[in-house]
Amino acid sequence: MSLYTGKGDRGETFCFIFGRYIPKDHPAIEFLGTLDEANSVLGVALAHIPSEGFDDLREDIVRLQRLLFRIGFTVSGKPSVSEDDLRWAEERTDHYYSKYPLKHFILPGGPGGAAYLHLARTVLRRCERRFITMTREVDLEHRDILMKIINRLSDLVFAMALYLAGELGYENPRAV
Repeated sequence: MSLYTGKGDRGETFCFIFGRYIPKDHPAIEFLGTLDEANSVLGVALAHIPSEGFDDLREDIVRLQRLLFRIGFTVSGKPSVSEDDLRWAEERTDHYYSKYPLKHFILPGGPGGAAYLHLARTVLRRCERRFITMTREVDLEHRDILMKIINRLSDLVFAMALYLAGELGYENPRAV
């Protein structure tokens, strides 16, 4: 069995949402691809977070990565998210943000893991925009809960970045 099939050589890919091949630049594929990109950036962030002293953060990032897959499953017709996911994202955001709340706008950056979390945040924001674009063309049964969860995830990752930078003794420079 080969990893490649050659079926995408015409610029189309199979989409479970529609049950057929669609163009690779369709809004649904753009959304799913951006979701995958966010997941990959989180994986890079995880690789740059110290293995000692950050067990909870590392576990939360892995849980978030799994949630991104479940969002994709839900969009593709296999409901896999719930209000519990929204509550978890809000609780973890509050947890991390309470440790290092913002006093002013900052420049994104910091030690490797924190900088990659800032990058993941921006990809998640793009994912949110792609979701909105997609839902103009795709009627999703679970649109409302997905929108809420996706909206919260960039806040969670931002709070994680602030927390990690703070715990590592890094103070993000003021933006202005």
